[in-house]
Amino acid sequence: MTKLLRFTPAARADLTGIWNYTAQHWDTEQADRYLEEVHGVCLALATGEMVSRPVDLRLGTRKARSGSHMVYVREGADTLDVIRILHQRQDVERHL
Repeated sequence: MTKLLRFTPAARADLTGIWNYTAQHWDTEQADRYLEEVHGVCLALATGEMVSRPVDLRLGTRKARSGSHMVYVREGADTLDVIRILHQRQDVERHL
């Protein structure tokens, strides 16, 4: 069963920041491709095609890798909430 995919305001801000950084350091086409990859991971999690792993510091929070970023989610019965999308070098405790 496919879950309803929802993005928190913080996750939406993360996506904007990722796109801006990528476009500035590479180009807009690369930024578009990278965000499509991140969105693909989110969709794969929502459809069950990809499995996430538990996050040790937050009960109920799970994560999955997308390129250089980790997608942090919380699963409900019918929903998958993307709560943050953080670069692998970011301090998870600080941002979750």
